[in-house]
Amino acid sequence: MLLRDDRQVAVGTVETLCFETAGSYAGAAEKIEAASLALVFARLAEERRQLAIELAAHIRMLDDLPKQPDPDRELLGQMLTGIKAILSGDAQATFIEERPDAEEKLVAATQEALRHTLPAGTQSMLRRICEHAESAKRELTSARTKEG
Repeated sequence: MLLRDDRQVAVGTVETLCFETAGSYAGAAEKIEAASLALVFARLAEERRQLAIELAAHIRMLDDLPKQPDPDRELLGQMLTGIKAILSGDAQATFIEERPDAEEKLVAATQEALRHTLPAGTQSMLRRICEHAESAKRELTSARTKEG
């Protein structure tokens, strides 16, 4: 059993949320009918997945092992979102509405990780992830405004 310190756990949580949000965006991109929004979701998925991969290198520098995405958990999340979309009758609105909460969780986890003593490169990487999540929230707010 691997003993992990608080900073490793905090950075690992950010990595997990990066993979989860990337999976959610990718799943939504496949289900959204509006081509422009599907492209936004696909781009966000790819950017987020790349950030998670880059963060994995920093996790290794902290003498920890990066986590692998949990496909079962991602699938369950996508299924729940799909069910909500069906019940609401407006899949696009459902996908847009759910994403800011996930981004807020990522921002909070990133800020928590930044409270720990970490190498400068890891801190910089975490700030990039936080900025990406904040940018995604703004983009989703803009998409929601256009929808409403």
